[in-house]
Amino acid sequence: MAYEDLIKSIESTAEEKKLEVIQSAEREVEAIIREAETESSAIHAQYLKKAERDLILESNRQKFLARQEVKTEINAVRLKLIDDAFALAKDSISSIRSDSSYPALFEQLAQEVITALVGEEIVLHIDPADSVICMNVIKKLGADCEVMQDITTSGGLSGSSEDGKIRADNTLECRLEKIRSLSTLEITSLILGDPDG
Repeated sequence: MAYEDLIKSIESTAEEKKLEVIQSAEREVEAIIREAETESSAIHAQYLKKAERDLILESNRQKFLARQEVKTEINAVRLKLIDDAFALAKDSISSIRSDSSYPALFEQLAQEVITALVGEEIVLHIDPADSVICMNVIKKLGADCEVMQDITTSGGLSGSSEDGKIRADNTLECRLEKIRSLSTLEITSLILGDPDG
């Protein structure tokens, strides 16, 4: 019987050992599950924070793009208004020859060209429509100039040295373009507000 007691003792010890191993494994499994849940919560919180940051960044990017689009549209409207204003001005100068003040204006423009080319053999370039006014102005100013009726303009004239190296353009179209290039930003700011909105 001692043999049977020994076997029962071994079986009993094995059963206790088995229970201990199972309980230990269950505790380890529970610890692993708790740790995994804790890690999962931390990872979930990290992903939520990252998603929130990404949403804020995307929202800011979309707002920036929308503001830029609005600014671009406003600037396009501003430039269209300026284009329209200068087109209207160009149309209005096309009939300036019929204005009674045109001879005085032509004289002033001719004087500026002659002054700019002082010391040169001056060639005045005019529209044929201004030939009579130009001859009267040259006589009045006592200027020694060659006159060529070789340009088409709404008014005014241009001049050059005889060799063509020095030019002075004083046509109304040229003056209008100079005004436009020098004052577009100023016009935009004064009349329409700051270009940046």
